[in-house]
Amino acid sequence: MPLDELKVAYIDLSEEEAEIRDRSDLSRYFGGAGVAFKLLSEYKDTLGDRDALWAEQPIIFSKGFFTGIYPCATKVTAAFKSPLTGELGESHAGGKLAYAMASAGLGAIVIKGASETPVHLQIDDTSIEIKEAEELWGLSCFEVEKQLKGKSKMYIGKAGEKQIPFACVVVDTYRHFGRLGLGALFGSKGLKAIAISGNKRVKVNSRYYREIFEKIKADEDLKKYSEGYGTSENTVMMNEVSGLPVKNLQANRCDVEGITEDAFAKFLVEKKTCSGCPIRCINVAKREKNSPKIAYDYEPIYSLGPLLGIGKAEEVLRLLEKVEEYGLDVIATGNLLAWATEAYGRGLVELPVPLKFGVTENHLETIDRIVEGEGIYKDLRKGTEDAALIYGGKDFALTLGKNAMAGYHTGYALILGQAAGQRHSHMDNNAWFLDFEKYLPEEAVDELISDEKKRCVMNSMGLCLFTISVYDLKLISEGLKEIGIDKSEEELFEIGEEIFDLKKEIKRACGFEYGDLRFPERLFETESMNGVLKRETLDKMLKRYVERL
Repeated sequence: MPLDELKVAYIDLSEEEAEIRDRSDLSRYFGGAGVAFKLLSEYKDTLGDRDALWAEQPIIFSKGFFTGIYPCATKVTAAFKSPLTGELGESHAGGKLAYAMASAGLGAIVIKGASETPVHLQIDDTSIEIKEAEELWGLSCFEVEKQLKGKSKMYIGKAGEKQIPFACVVVDTYRHFGRLGLGALFGSKGLKAIAISGNKRVKVNSRYYREIFEKIKADEDLKKYSEGYGTSENTVMMNEVSGLPVKNLQANRCDVEGITEDAFAKFLVEKKTCSGCPIRCINVAKREKNSPKIAYDYEPIYSLGPLLGIGKAEEVLRLLEKVEEYGLDVIATGNLLAWATEAYGRGLVELPVPLKFGVTENHLETIDRIVEGEGIYKDLRKGTEDAALIYGGKDFALTLGKNAMAGYHTGYALILGQAAGQRHSHMDNNAWFLDFEKYLPEEAVDELISDEKKRCVMNSMGLCLFTISVYDLKLISEGLKEIGIDKSEEELFEIGEEIFDLKKEIKRACGFEYGDLRFPERLFETESMNGVLKRETLDKMLKRYVERL
């Protein structure tokens, strides 16, 4: 397939129709995020006027341009309207998906409409089939994985079926489209799963491949993933610098002896990698003989450990198994449980199952009840932001842009970076680095915007953001030249700016306003890694951010 050719599968579940269209007119955006958001922008009127779970809202998947050309181009971008935030939904997943899409001859997939009965999609290089899925509906994520066939498989559990706004889509067992509720969109469309296969040639020969491969292998920042236990070591590090959110951020340190990387390594059974990546960063654990295998890293450890006052690796894994079974986003789930625990302790909510920090059994039962959604749990399943609006406790509801706060209470840059970042994620920009390097507030604002635009380019190439220490714009430009595409660093940055602006337009169409952002009081009460933060400073930074857009 020529490098500038872009085949897009358009699937209408309501009409039970599918067709492949040539959208090479979008090739200037390469692939991944650029193509995904350009396609999503074609539905701006639909996005703004209707609820996220309306049948005609589109789901878009777009593989990265570098997939099959250079190492670590493993990511697929999902673009949609988020049922959790009501605005831009963006998520990225690795696994086998990008290579499976390429082997099916597809650069992107657009899904709209809704089936009256459960269905799943079977896609390959010769056909797209909409098949009944009555026998899959109601199955856990662990069960449905065993029954699907395909090079790559993505699917939802009961959380997605019940349209919980922080339900995720599981990809190839250990990867996820998480955070912003894509699983709920699958459920609203009656779409249980998608399986993709194909026989088209994926790899493009480039003599530069080996050089980049060696750079990745030699990079010191990446060795902690391939040779160590990856981000699970962050628990100790964040605790040492007093930046670990503990018990819903009522404290910034705790006893982490039972949840260190070594504590989790006792349950480690294998390390896996995404297709096309030499970094074995997926830590797979098995708690006991009859337990399912699950992947873990820092964010699940933080969300189901310190944030809930739980300090034993085995207990964190028990909670993670439950979250994975239902197909819930782990960060959002831990965040909600932490808020509910404190709200219960303060007498703001009356719960049939009492919650207390450090009590795993009650949190496990609460997850079950949230998925079932009876009584007060029908409100809790709306997510932390909405639950706090209903019952009070907004001051300690740890959400930024209505999305659950990540596990870093490092300083101003991290808070602003997640709140103002286009998808309200700590992966939108290099905020973590800025706080550790103690950038001045005004400098941090400019760097946050600049770095997010660079990441738009990386996400269009489908590059794993772990490799950001290797894949700068210079290397991406050189890689493109090796396959006959002449784009300077400056031109690439301009494309990143275009994608950044596309995302802004989509957010604006959904009604997003920077002035509506809320910073919970708890962030200014509990000392951060960089001391006690001042709301006035953050407000000034937000003002500067908006002025620089």
